[in-house]
Amino acid sequence: MAEHAIPKACGSSHAANVRGLAAGANPGQPFGRFGPMFPLPPCPALPEAGLAALAGAMVKRDAGAPVTEREAVDENDRIPSGYTYFGQFLDHDITFDPTPLGAKQVDPDALLDFRSPALDLDSVYGRGPADQPYLYERDGLRLRLGAQVNPQPLGPVESRLDLLRLPDGSAILGDKRNDENKIVSQLHGAFIAFHNKVVLDDAILDAFGADRSTSEARFAAAATLTRWHYQYVVVHDFLRRICEPGMVEEVLNPGGTPRLQHYLKQEAKYPYMPLEFAGAAYRFGHSMVRPSYSLNKVVLARKEGGDPTKERIPTFSRDPRGTENLNGFPGTLPPFWGIDWSFFLDDVEGVAGGVPVGGKPAVLPQPSYRIDALLAEPLGDLPEFFDTATPPGSPGSILGNLAFRNLKRGQLLRLPAGEEVARALGHLPMSDEVIWGAGSRLPPPDDTELRDALAETAERRRAVRQQWMAPGRTPLWYYILREAEYHGATEPTRPGAAMGGQHLGPVGSRIVAETIIGLLWLDPASFLHSSRGFRPLRAVSQGKPLTLGRLVSFALT
Repeated sequence: MAEHAIPKACGSSHAANVRGLAAGANPGQPFGRFGPMFPLPPCPALPEAGLAALAGAMVKRDAGAPVTEREAVDENDRIPSGYTYFGQFLDHDITFDPTPLGAKQVDPDALLDFRSPALDLDSVYGRGPADQPYLYERDGLRLRLGAQVNPQPLGPVESRLDLLRLPDGSAILGDKRNDENKIVSQLHGAFIAFHNKVVLDDAILDAFGADRSTSEARFAAAATLTRWHYQYVVVHDFLRRICEPGMVEEVLNPGGTPRLQHYLKQEAKYPYMPLEFAGAAYRFGHSMVRPSYSLNKVVLARKEGGDPTKERIPTFSRDPRGTENLNGFPGTLPPFWGIDWSFFLDDVEGVAGGVPVGGKPAVLPQPSYRIDALLAEPLGDLPEFFDTATPPGSPGSILGNLAFRNLKRGQLLRLPAGEEVARALGHLPMSDEVIWGAGSRLPPPDDTELRDALAETAERRRAVRQQWMAPGRTPLWYYILREAEYHGATEPTRPGAAMGGQHLGPVGSRIVAETIIGLLWLDPASFLHSSRGFRPLRAVSQGKPLTLGRLVSFALT
C-alpha cells in the first residue's frame, strides 16, 4: 500500500491550474502580493544620519575565533550554522522585492513579489522543463548540475558537484540569488540532488503513491515529493529551532485549523506577503551569519599553521581571489570546496576519526551566531558595493552596510514601531531601558569576557538612544532582534545564555510562524492538505524525525 496519495491538484505547479492563481493576487484585490499584517501607523522616520548611527552600533568588529574554540559571547550552539543559509534559501523561495533602496517613496500596495508566495521551490524548478528546458537534462526529468569540485571524497555527506554554470561562472538557476554565496549555492545543489534521486527511484515513488505511467506524471510526483519533504522540514525542524518554545504547536494547532488570527485577513483572497515579515521579522537571519566558515578537512589543512582565525574562509572579503572568500555572483566553486555537511548541520554523519586541527578537535557542526541586534563585521561591507577607492567603514560605504539597508528599507515601507506591533499582539512592549540595554533577562554572568562584551554593546546603544531615538518608537527590525536577545534565553545552562539570542522572542516568533504556516495553509497543494496526512518517507528519514541534516544526507549519499 502506498504511504501517501497525491491529490490531482498537486500534480505540478507549472501547469495552469488553481495553484498558479492562488500564488498571486488579482488586479483590484485589496491585498496585493505584499500587504500589512497590522493596521498601524508608521514608525516616525529617522534622518539618514540617525539610521547610519544605529546601523553602526549594530555591526560588531570581530574576526571570529579558531575553529577549535567555542565562542560563548557570539555563538548560539542551539542552531547549527547551516540553518542560517537554509533560512536564506527559504526566503528566496517565497519573496523577492526588487524595489531600489534609493527610491524616494515606496507604495506598499504597489509592491509585487517576484517569487510565488508559496513554499513550492520555484527557485529550484523555475517554470518547469517545458518552459525552461535549459535547467533540465534532456530526459526532462532531472535538473542539471555542473562540474565535479571534490576530486576525492572528503566526508560521508558532501557536495561533490557545482551548480550548472556558463563559461563566465554565472549560475543557471531559477533564482540567481541562490548563487550569492558559496554556502546557499551548495544547499540549492542539495535540493537538485534530492529531486534527481527520487525521480528515478521507482520504489520511493511507489511508496509515495505516485503515478509514474508517463514521464510528465513521474516528474510531477517527484516534484511534489521533494516539495513536501522540504515543507515538512521548514515547519517541524527550522521553525521549531528559531521560534520560542511552543509557538509552532500553538499556530499549527495539530489536528485542527491553524491559528492564523493575525495573518489571515478577510479582504485577502489569496496568499500575501506581510510587510512586517519581509521588511523586518524574517531578516533575523542576518544576525546569525558568522564572519567566516570552515568547509571541510582539506580547507582546514590548507589553512592550518598560519593565523588560527584563518582556518575558516571569510564570509565576504575584498580579496578578488576566488579561494579567499565565500563571495558569489559569479561563484564558481574552487577545487576541494564541496561542503562536508557535518561542518554545518547536525544529524549528519561526520568525517571518520573527527577533524583535528593543531592537535585539538574542531567544534562541529559550527554553530550559528546569536539572533540578536548585532551583525558580524563582513555584513557591514557587502561585496556588491565594494569600491577599492573607498575603504571599509568610511562615510562613502554606508550603502554597503546591511544593517543600514534593512533599517532604510523598513522606513521606506513605513513599517510600524516595534512597541506598537507588540501591543497589537497583546504583549507588554519592552521598556526603553531594556531596548537600549544589552543581553538577556537572565542575571549578568560572572565571566569577565561576557560582562565586558555586554557593557561595550550597551554603551554603543545608549549613545544612539540619547542622540536619535524617541521614546517608545523603535524600528521594527531592531526591536525584533533586541527582543530575541532579551527573551531568547530559555535554556540557561547553555554557554553564554546571559547573552540571549537562542531563538526569536514573542513578536518575532508570532509573525514568522503565522506567515510561513499561513502560506502553507492557503496553498491547496502544500503538505498540510495531504488527503492522507503526510509523514516523511522512511527511506528519507530513516525512521527518525526528519531534519535538514537528514534530508541533505539522503540527497547526497
